[in-house]
Amino acid sequence: MAAGVSARMIDKFRGWDELVNATPYIAVVQCGTPTQLQPNARYDDARLSDVAITTIIALKGTNNVSPVRLKTDHEMISGRDYLVFGYCDSGVFTAYEEYRVVPLDEYFSTNLISGKPLNEQIQIIFQRRSYYLKLEMQKNEEEERRLEDGLKKQ
Repeated sequence: MAAGVSARMIDKFRGWDELVNATPYIAVVQCGTPTQLQPNARYDDARLSDVAITTIIALKGTNNVSPVRLKTDHEMISGRDYLVFGYCDSGVFTAYEEYRVVPLDEYFSTNLISGKPLNEQIQIIFQRRSYYLKLEMQKNEEEERRLEDGLKKQ
């Protein structure tokens, strides 16, 4: 008796330059609804999210490829836009390592990056993401201080 085992290799993060160079398809996509999976079916790819997507703009890769589905280890939120570094095959975009999916802010516009070189486009997106992450961390720290203050009164 033989048993078959399949495993998905997860790359460690080796830096953005290497990721940009090695990734065949980089796009800004909008997350749609989760893909309906078949009940009682076995899925070997162990994904966290499998969602319908709309490609807003392809930054790298062919523009006539328009994946309609994304499989990733990143938790996706319907209606939100993401920068995705991945692979595309038969209309399915895969980006399993969590660092391959970068959430974009709700005010992001492709006008900010249109006509610019790829590296500049990515830098603009990273700067915006970093700015909004810092704001979010400040809010979380303020909430933590209020809660800690409340615990001291107990």
